[in-house]
Amino acid sequence: MDQLPTLLGVVVGGLMSYVVGALTERSRWRRQQEIRWDGQLLQAYSDYGHAVKECATRYLRLAAHRGLTDHPAPLEPTDAELEQAAAAESRRAAAVEALHLLTDAETAEAVQRLNRCVWHLEWLARGQLPGEPSSWAQAFHEYRAARDEFYERARRSLRVAEMGPVREAPWPPPWRPVRNPSDR
Repeated sequence: MDQLPTLLGVVVGGLMSYVVGALTERSRWRRQQEIRWDGQLLQAYSDYGHAVKECATRYLRLAAHRGLTDHPAPLEPTDAELEQAAAAESRRAAAVEALHLLTDAETAEAVQRLNRCVWHLEWLARGQLPGEPSSWAQAFHEYRAARDEFYERARRSLRVAEMGPVREAPWPPPWRPVRNPSDR
């Protein structure tokens, strides 16, 4: 009977050791999974952001050819150029699929808004909507705001510190010659 407290202490100590070890291992596994999925999510955000930028740049250059904006390298809407624009749009659409699997609801909403803004630019650049410089400027402004919102939500979902206020650079830049007073 004198050994019962000792035996009970060994059993309780063993159980405690097992529980602490199991909880530690479970916590380690969860951290590893978070790191794994955060890496996948970062890559998906990056791929999508790059694809959106490619589309917007191409549409900007096509819009310049239509006289909607003043870009130094306008693109003539030849069949080859329109096919490249379509390929860029396909890459953007494909990049969205990974986000459907990985991102949270707030960021998914920001992605949807950004997609709609990119499509608006596309329709104006291709002449599928009647456009003038002021409508292009408004659509491009909305695109930039949606892009900023997407990046803000993406950083938040990855638990990356916010950048803080970033002062908007003037557009057009002061060094660019003004061809049309409405460009300012």
